Parts: sequence; C-alpha cells; structure tokens
Amino acid sequence: LSRARPPGTTHLLHTMAPPNCNAMALVSVPLAAGKADEALALFKDHEFGIKYTMSMKGAVQFDFGLETAEDGSETMHIFEYWHEVEDYPAYLAKRGDAELMKDWNAVFGPCLAGPPVIKWFPHRAAYTN
Repeated sequence: LSRARPPGTTHLLHTMAPPNCNAMALVSVPLAAGKADEALALFKDHEFGIKYTMSMKGAVQFDFGLETAEDGSETMHIFEYWHEVEDYPAYLAKRGDAELMKDWNAVFGPCLAGPPVIKWFPHRAAYTN
C-alpha cells in the first residue's frame, strides 16, 4: 500500500508487511553454542520447518534474523506475519502436538539453549523507505 510522499522526502513510504496481514508474532529462540547455522538449515530444509509453517491456514511471511550478544550467545528472531489473529492459536496447537512433532523435536531440540519466547499481537502498521 503506497502512501503519499511527505514534503522534502525522496522515498515513497509503504507498508513492509504483506497485504491483508492483521496479525504478527515475534518469536525469539535462544540457540545452543555453535548451532545457529544448523538451526537455520533445519528451518529451511526439514519437513516440519518453515515448509510446514507456511502450509498452515493464515501463514503469510516469515523473516529470520540472528542476534549475537556480547557474551557470544546467539538468538534467532522470527518475525511472523499472519492473515488473522485467530490463525495463530491453531498453528501453536499443532506445534504443541508432541507425537506430530517428534521428528522435528528430536533434531531441533539440541539446537536450543532454552525455550522460545513468543510475543503475539495484532498488526497495526509498518513502514519502510
């Protein structure tokens, strides 16, 4: 969605979230030492990684970032965009099914330094230039 250019600017402002996204989440995943590349590869390649997430009702876009703290610890941050707020609890229920997720948990679990922290909220606006 384009916005009018404010006086004196050289860039158009537009929302950075995909169209029709009314909900988003920030998932912060503390990683075990030396496991960042493996964790990202699992999300990319494993059948229960991002492919599975993208198959869920309402899933739209997922951006991955990696933060390295001063002490060298690493945290993967996932910015998630969803069509509706109601879509996310259904997704989390599937992810919480231990039997369904046993293969994923077996390979991804060793990459974790602690439990993920999930912050879920309605999407209001975002801009980039």
